[in-house]
Amino acid sequence: MTPGARIAASIEVLDAVLVGAPAEKTLTNWGRSNRFAGSKDRAAIRDLVFQAIRCRRTSGAWPVAHSARAWAIGSLHANDEDPVEVFTGAGHAPEELTADETIRPELSELDVWDLQDWTIQNLIEFYGDHQAWEIAQVLRHRAPISLRVNLQKASVELVQSELALNGIETAINNVCDTALTVQNNPRRVVLQDAFVKGWFEFQDAASQAVTAAIPAHGRILDYCAGGGGKSLALAARTGGKIFSHDVNLGRMTDIPLRATRGGHDVQVIPPKDLNPTEKFDTVICDLPCTGSGAWRRSPEGKWKLTESDLERYVELQCEILTKAVGHIGPGGTLALITCSIFKFENQMQRDFIIKTFPELSILTEKQYLPSPSQDGLYLAVFQNNIKIY
Repeated sequence: MTPGARIAASIEVLDAVLVGAPAEKTLTNWGRSNRFAGSKDRAAIRDLVFQAIRCRRTSGAWPVAHSARAWAIGSLHANDEDPVEVFTGAGHAPEELTADETIRPELSELDVWDLQDWTIQNLIEFYGDHQAWEIAQVLRHRAPISLRVNLQKASVELVQSELALNGIETAINNVCDTALTVQNNPRRVVLQDAFVKGWFEFQDAASQAVTAAIPAHGRILDYCAGGGGKSLALAARTGGKIFSHDVNLGRMTDIPLRATRGGHDVQVIPPKDLNPTEKFDTVICDLPCTGSGAWRRSPEGKWKLTESDLERYVELQCEILTKAVGHIGPGGTLALITCSIFKFENQMQRDFIIKTFPELSILTEKQYLPSPSQDGLYLAVFQNNIKIY
């Protein structure tokens, strides 16, 4: 496909997004309906669509887009690309630009943040103007693809050299000692023998760093395991058994396969099988949250989230934390984790724990902010000061 044909396809997808269809699902359906498009074409179209969503406000498509065509034109402008070069009308390219379409929209001081007004205000109140602005600008661009090297099977150097032999270059990510950032050919990584042999997994570098900072010991419960990324990372770090639990059993479907590939001992505990009084030495609570620290990966979230949604997340988090605390044994630890950059889901939840459970004291905390090398995550680790049952 030509660049113009790819733009035309992205406009077709954005048309569906404008009426409420999820971008990922729409892209999948488009690919199935257009078998002529090769893998590189589908990847390029996906990048165009998601970049348009990340930069929706500077594209002139927020709060309302005049059309998907206008959105696509604005997105190219927002990313310093000239739409004239692809809106040619030739072949399968979109029709040439009109005189009005060649004029870049005027942007307000808030538009250039590419966030909702209330989100901007929240970030400024907590981080200050400069740091909030830096966070917003990072969220306008594609997230890095990072690998977690499984040190039980391979070294960082071995994984790097093996991937390099197959044309995939990686760079050491200093955020965590197991992290590599993919520099090229990212879609070929999963096809490598090294992946099949369990030498590495896909995991954001900050997520790896958070897991590495948990003083995991004894019986370990990953209370909100989801797909199991942190369970696997903990298993690789400790060499011990990890118990994975999630209220939604379906989220944990892939954990056994991934654990087998990595050579780890991970036991999935269905919700009905976890005794509410059962104690563990380490409890990991990776809370459901707004995902604001990872909005580059799911950019629709930063436009759909409302203040009421945030409030509901906070309420749910308090409920989950209260249940999780009940599983901490004497002298045990609790790790509170989110992939959020909002104080309401992070520092205020830290304070909720301290105020509500006087037997818990904070050991450490860390806020990782979105950057070119990582997502935004928060970690707070608490110690249970009760020494006997």
